[in-house]
Amino acid sequence: MSASRRLIAVISKDLRSELRTRYGITALVLFVVTAIVLVVFAAADEPMPRPIAAAVLWVVMFYTAMTGLGRGFISEEERGTSLLLRLSTDPTSVYFGKLIVNIVQSVLSNLLAALLFLFFMSRVNVGNPTLLLLCVLAGSIGLASTLTIVSAIVAKAGSKSALLPILSFPVLLPLIMPGTDVMLSAFAGLAVAEVAGSLGLMVSYTGIVIVVSWFVFEYIWCE
Repeated sequence: MSASRRLIAVISKDLRSELRTRYGITALVLFVVTAIVLVVFAAADEPMPRPIAAAVLWVVMFYTAMTGLGRGFISEEERGTSLLLRLSTDPTSVYFGKLIVNIVQSVLSNLLAALLFLFFMSRVNVGNPTLLLLCVLAGSIGLASTLTIVSAIVAKAGSKSALLPILSFPVLLPLIMPGTDVMLSAFAGLAVAEVAGSLGLMVSYTGIVIVVSWFVFEYIWCE
C-alpha cells in the first residue's frame, strides 16, 4: 500500500470512529456552547473591552482544544488498538493522519466559537474580520499541531487527562502570546500588514512544531 493510501486509511478510520461514537464531536460542541453562554451571562450585555474580548476568545479556543483534540492517541491506548495500528501502517502516516483530523476538528470548533461569540456579544465590534479569521485559522492549526504530539507523549501515562493541559500550556505559550496580540489588533481594526510579524510568528512556530514532531514521532510511537 502506498504512503498516500495509508494516510487516507488512518484519516478515514479516525473520522468513522468519531462519527460512530460522536464523543469528541459532542464534547467539542457542548463545551463551545456552554463556554459562550457563560460568557454572555457574565457580561450581562455590558460593553466588553477589546483586550478582555481577545483574552476570553483565546481562553475558549484553548480549553476547547483541550476538551476534544487530545483524544486521538489516548483513545487508541484505552481501546487497545494502538498495537494493531503500529503493525498495520507506518509512523509517518499515523502522525499526519491524526494531525489532519485534529486540524479539521480544531478549525471547525474554533470557527463555531468565534461566530457564537460575535453573534451573542453584539457590542464587541470587529474592526478587521479578515484578520480575525486568519488569527482563528492560524491559532487552530497551531493548537492542533501541538496537542497532536503532546497527546502522543502522554497516551501511555497513568493520569492522561491531567497531564495533557499541564504539558501543553508551556509549549503553547509561544503561540498564544502573539495570537492574543493578533486577535486584539483584529478587534481594533488594524491592517494585516501591521501585525504581519506576530501572524508570521504563529505560522512559523506551528511549522517548527510539525517538523520537529514528524522527526521525533517514530521514537515516541514505537517505544
